[in-house]
Amino acid sequence: MHIQWDWSLRRDDAILLAMAQGHEMTVKSIIINVVCVVIIAPVIAVLIAWAAWALASFESPPGVSPPAAATTTSSVIRPAPHTPVSGRTVYMANCARCHGVDGDGQGTERLDRPARSFLAGGFSFGNTKQAIRRVVQHGIAGTPMPGYAGVLDARRINAVVDYVQKLAPEQTGGSSPAATYQVQDRPIILRGALPARGVWDDEAPRGILVGGVDGLTLAYDGDDVQLRSVRQGDFARRTDWEGRGGTALEPLGQIIHYPGAMPPFHRHGETVQAAFQGTTINGSTASIRYALPEMQVEESAATVSHGGIPGYRRLLTLDGNTEDLSMLVPLSSPARALGSAGQYDWWIGGQDIVGIRGGVPEETGVRLPSQGTIEILVLPAADAQAARESGVPLEHPAS
Repeated sequence: MHIQWDWSLRRDDAILLAMAQGHEMTVKSIIINVVCVVIIAPVIAVLIAWAAWALASFESPPGVSPPAAATTTSSVIRPAPHTPVSGRTVYMANCARCHGVDGDGQGTERLDRPARSFLAGGFSFGNTKQAIRRVVQHGIAGTPMPGYAGVLDARRINAVVDYVQKLAPEQTGGSSPAATYQVQDRPIILRGALPARGVWDDEAPRGILVGGVDGLTLAYDGDDVQLRSVRQGDFARRTDWEGRGGTALEPLGQIIHYPGAMPPFHRHGETVQAAFQGTTINGSTASIRYALPEMQVEESAATVSHGGIPGYRRLLTLDGNTEDLSMLVPLSSPARALGSAGQYDWWIGGQDIVGIRGGVPEETGVRLPSQGTIEILVLPAADAQAARESGVPLEHPAS
C-alpha cells in the first residue's frame, strides 16, 4: 500500500515549530535583560562608588578632616622632613611664661623663686649647647624647671637650645670648655660658686657676680646676699661648665675693696639675714633685690670720683615699714667714726674711707629708714691728704 504524505501539513508544522522556537528565544532574552538591569547593574554601581570613596580617603581635600582612624593620639608633634623649626616659636610656646618674652626672667608665671635671666647669662649648669640641652630635656630637680624630653622632639629641643644660647651675653672662648666673659654695653650677672677670699674664708657655693659696663664687679653670697668683694677691670672666667654648675667662677678684675666678713644687717644687736629675691638689668644698670624683715631692698653700684679720688658708690633703695634695722659700715678693718661733712657721715678703717648718707649714724654704722635711699660712698686706699682736700673730716697728723 502506498502512503501519500501531505507535504503542505508538514510545512505548516515547520512554521509553527519555528514560531515556537522564536518565542522561546524572545522570553530568554527578556529574562537575561531583566537580570542584568535589576541585579548586576546595581552591584557594579555599588562597587564603583565604594572604590571611589576608598581612593578619596587617602588624601582629604583642604578643609576636610580625614577619617577618625587616621588621627594620632601622640602628644609629640613631629614636623615633616626638611621643615625648618623656629627656635623662637618653640621658646614662646614653652619657655616665655617663666623666662619672659625677651629671656629676661620676667615671665607671667608666678614662681616660688626668680626665673633665670638668659640675657644676664643665667644658666644653672653651663652655657654650652650640651649643658643647656640637658636642662631642657631633664629639667632641674627641686626647682620649677620641668623637663621637655617627652613633649618636644629632638629638632625642637635643638632649635630652642640654639635660640636660648644666643640670648646670653657675648663671650670669648666659646668653642672650648672654658668661657671668658667681657662686659660690653650691657651688664652681666653670673651665678655659680665663688672662690674663698683667703685662708680665713670659705667658698660661696651659691655666689652672684655682677659686672657693670664701667668695669666694676661685685661678688655676693647668694645665701645671705652679703657683699664679698669689689673688683675693677675684666669681668669673669669659668674654666669648666661640666657637672652641677661647673667649677667656681673666677673673677678677673683687681680687688679694690673687701667690705668685711661680718653680716651687714642687725636689729637690736642680733644678726638679720637677707633673703635673695632676684636680679634686674635695666639699660646700663644691674641691680640685685633682697628682702629684710618688713623691708624690700634693691641695690645697684657704679664707679664714682669724689674730689678727684676714685671709688665706687652703692645705692640701696628701701621700701618697708620698720625703723629698727641697722647696717654696719662695709669695712674689713674696725670702723672709726670721723663725723659729718658734705652731706655724708664718714668712717675710716685701715686706708679705706666710707661715707654714708640717708641713714641715722651710729657708732659702727647707720640705722636704716623705712623708706628712701641709702648711699654708700667707698674710697678704697684713699690718700689721706687728698681725702682731706675732698672734704673728708680727717684730722691732720700730729706734728
